[in-house]
Amino acid sequence: MEENNFVYTDNSELIEEKKEFFKIPSVWQVGLLFSFVVIIFLYLGTRLQNWNLNYGLILTEVGLIFLPSVLFLLVFKFNPQKVLRLNNPGIKNILLIFGIVIFSIPVIGVLNILNYWVIKQIFGNYEIFQAPISTESWGLPVGILIIGVLAGICEEVLFRGVIQRGFENLGPVKSILFTSVLFGFMHVDFQRFLGTFILGALLGYLAYKSNSLFCSIFAHFANNSIAVCMTYVSLKASEILKKSNVNAVENIDSGDIFKTFATLSPMEITVAVVLYAMIFCFSAIWLYFLLRFFAKNNSKRGADSVDEVKAEGKVSLRQFAPFLPGLILILFIYVLKMLSLGSVVDSETIIQIYRAIGL
Repeated sequence: MEENNFVYTDNSELIEEKKEFFKIPSVWQVGLLFSFVVIIFLYLGTRLQNWNLNYGLILTEVGLIFLPSVLFLLVFKFNPQKVLRLNNPGIKNILLIFGIVIFSIPVIGVLNILNYWVIKQIFGNYEIFQAPISTESWGLPVGILIIGVLAGICEEVLFRGVIQRGFENLGPVKSILFTSVLFGFMHVDFQRFLGTFILGALLGYLAYKSNSLFCSIFAHFANNSIAVCMTYVSLKASEILKKSNVNAVENIDSGDIFKTFATLSPMEITVAVVLYAMIFCFSAIWLYFLLRFFAKNNSKRGADSVDEVKAEGKVSLRQFAPFLPGLILILFIYVLKMLSLGSVVDSETIIQIYRAIGL
């Protein structure tokens, strides 16, 4: 859609200026997309990954997350370049984002530890997530390809590309926060929800402030790839220790920090806590200043002006209804996991319930 405006130049000449408008998705539209992706992700993704883990992950990211997002834009006739913010990120932004990711990892890591601690206090138990990384020679590049590259592209197109756009009818802050909540839910692990939510908010801010989806894609890729490398090194170290007949490597294998703490003396625990606190504070301070520098560097880029975006106007609560099927399914799985962690329901009953609903 175009609108003609007349402006005066410095020579007082009247000229015609064409300003192009473009539609962004509405809340109910991205709600439909979210619920659809959640349902096929949970029902088909699990089966694909049980068939073959690596191929299943590739098909899940590309076929169940990326492809529905692209088809959504085409079916509803949106401008993919505009809606997805496919703009040049700039080399300075890429360098800043790498530093932001480096210092965000310790912050998010500490928040995940706190999340696990709360879960442990409530349910008396917790489960440690372990990325599916093989220690074979091909394990590292395949892990980076699937968890770093594909997840970085496919998940960013869905969340920061399409869903966050839909929520921008509510304003930039709410759009970032609401999308981050959905991003956290989509990982179907309430034990790491806090860290995933913070990561999602950071990615949303980077995309919005720079007006480039490539910024959040690179940040997501860098975060996941660093995590893959750290996991790979940890697993390889565990193998070497086992072959050397070194005792007490089980906790390293699982990444269970609380079991590791249980083997330490009170003084050692105090030193460890102080060290974690210092790392957290140091990283948080650097993260704050890098984000300030990032904002300053993008002050002139900014997001799309209100004049360029055709929004839907006031959003009613009814427009959030399409999110319910996906959210209810995820929350149901959360409840089952909580019952399992709290030993309220035995594992065999949980398995039967999953089978009953087709998962």
